[in-house]
Amino acid sequence: MIGPLVIDFDGVLRVWDAAIISDAEAAHGLPAGRLRKAVFDDVARLHRAVTGEITDDEWREQIALELEASFGPGGRRAVAQWSLPAGRVDEEVLHLLRRERGRRTIALFSNATTRLDADLDRLGLSDEFDVVFNSSTLGVAKPAREAFVAVAESLDSDPAECFFVDDAKPNIRAAARIGFRTHLYVDPRHLESALTG
Repeated sequence: MIGPLVIDFDGVLRVWDAAIISDAEAAHGLPAGRLRKAVFDDVARLHRAVTGEITDDEWREQIALELEASFGPGGRRAVAQWSLPAGRVDEEVLHLLRRERGRRTIALFSNATTRLDADLDRLGLSDEFDVVFNSSTLGVAKPAREAFVAVAESLDSDPAECFFVDDAKPNIRAAARIGFRTHLYVDPRHLESALTG
């Protein structure tokens, strides 16, 4: 059996509609970009969520409190609407993973909150991986070197045996530095070529 395939989730296997946040803002009277700013611009808070220092529920509640303080009940309602979807699966990527399974270990490696398992269930993906590495369980997130070391050790594999796929250049560079073979994800066609090449 060839070495493990370690694949990122968001931006590779899971796709998000870009309008989810803007629709929630518009529906509840928030200025354009305000919910997005609360979600992503507080890097320290986001880091606490994806390293398990706070739960997904706690993270979303902190965002809701912030927006409620500025925009009243509409702020909290916008967070509730944004929180409903679970994204969608890129079926072409899933097909490639299913084709690879059986030839190698398939591992999901995601910078994710404690909601990851529930999202995998909702998307029908819970049984598609041999192992799931969630940064909020590991306590460390990509692109930290320790995250990649932990994954290789858990897979009982030399990093050079692992093939890592991600859509973020910093994560690719970090994985390559410790010896992972890597592929910067662009689309399913390029991924298929990388897997068969």
